[in-house]
Amino acid sequence: MNDIQKSFTGDLSSDKIDAELEQELAAAMGDQTVEQMMQQAINSGPSKPEAEASDDDAASEQTLKSNASDPVSMQMQRGRITSVQGDDVFVNLHGMDQHLQGVVPTAQFEHPPRPGSIMDFVIQRIDEAEGLVLLSREGVVGKAAWDQLRRGAVIEARVTRSNKGGLELEVTGKIKAFMPASQIDMHHVDDMDSYIGQKLTVMVHDMDQRGSKLVVSRRKYLEHQRKRLARKAWETLEVGQSVEGKVARLMPYGAFVDIGGIDGLLHVADMSYSRINHPDEVVKVGEAVTVKILSMDPETKKVRLGLKQAQPDPWESLSSRLNVGDQLTVTVTRLADFGAFVQIEPGLEALLPLSEMSWSRRDKTSDLVSEGQAVRVAILSIDSEKRRMSVSLKQEQGDPWTGAEVKFPRNGLVDATVQSITDFGAFVQVEPGVEGLVHISELSTKRINNVEDVLTVGDKMQFRVLECDEENRKIRLSLKAVDHLPTEQASTSTPVKRALPKFKGTLKGGIE
Repeated sequence: MNDIQKSFTGDLSSDKIDAELEQELAAAMGDQTVEQMMQQAINSGPSKPEAEASDDDAASEQTLKSNASDPVSMQMQRGRITSVQGDDVFVNLHGMDQHLQGVVPTAQFEHPPRPGSIMDFVIQRIDEAEGLVLLSREGVVGKAAWDQLRRGAVIEARVTRSNKGGLELEVTGKIKAFMPASQIDMHHVDDMDSYIGQKLTVMVHDMDQRGSKLVVSRRKYLEHQRKRLARKAWETLEVGQSVEGKVARLMPYGAFVDIGGIDGLLHVADMSYSRINHPDEVVKVGEAVTVKILSMDPETKKVRLGLKQAQPDPWESLSSRLNVGDQLTVTVTRLADFGAFVQIEPGLEALLPLSEMSWSRRDKTSDLVSEGQAVRVAILSIDSEKRRMSVSLKQEQGDPWTGAEVKFPRNGLVDATVQSITDFGAFVQVEPGVEGLVHISELSTKRINNVEDVLTVGDKMQFRVLECDEENRKIRLSLKAVDHLPTEQASTSTPVKRALPKFKGTLKGGIE
């Protein structure tokens, strides 16, 4: 059985707890007996928290609620009060053998109950010989006397101090008890001192009436209660319900949430509509959350929960908030080779393609944006059904090719920077977003074998416009024509003072 399966099934049987308790007792006591260790606690005198609580504790009453050896004990049972006779209240229990009569002490009621009232009770044990079912009021704490105590009894005790092995407790101010560290809770407890002064409901594991000493376990009581709640939960919970729960523990793949005796798995993918890396970005241990039941398997005792499914889906109402063409400020969440993802709003991400980042040619996303950067974009497309949206950074900035034929007329001169070099020529940037091509044949009046003989990436030079095609977003430029303007154009053009380029190689045929 793997860790996930154990987490779902709650691998905590009573036999296992008993075995662990015995092992820890042996480790905590060493060569001492229970009697010797508890006698040391009695002789050592009260700690400060114990002394402060002694007056209240002397007046407190402890309750015996059940007998764990009885398979029916600690179960809730609804019944109708039939009569009140002296110290006893008689109850007709619903759904049980009519030959069995329920009875609960009158002292457990603030006022004598009215016959005919329907209440919930906890079954302590069944005495078939007498035909009685001994009951107690849910939540009522009565006095736990030695003649009532037995292994498996549930009582209340006050924590008086801690030691290296666990907690020391007191019942009614006279009976001392010890609880090993592993039995404090169902999970490991780091700070045992935080329990000092608290009243805890515990289960008796072992006892010595002659020495008035007890060994108790809160873990066994909690597990017993948890199983009772789990049985009820499996009967009442349904797929699709939204329920309240508490985060029990975190795992790399998600969190386990207690929804009333059942630990359901809340996978990291079901935590948020936003992308997250670890569960602790969304939930913390002990946090109360509202979750939706996504699936239940009574056979394997597995429950899958969703946190985001219990919240409004931002994609469902998207069309009422955003439209194609809207411009908005977004935050870059992560980078990819093909572009970047940006957060439109919590739970709503869009793709910013690399091709939509700039009007200029760029090879890498990181050259244009960075994670956490706020950018202004325009919405290109929305597909709510597929939960996809694309945005553009360059569209929001405006198209630099608009009016290019006016800005860069034929035969006009422009200053440009060499961006890249190919075998057939060079691409130069006329302005951000507008690139032109200088063919190798337009570099010189002489034959050029290699573009690098004339141009280098990064060179800033002047070129003449041979053609500007705004519709197809193309500009043809010439370097050699800068100083060789036709006669009919030279008379109407502004003279250009410019030296011939310094060639970096030997031109075929030399320079005339």
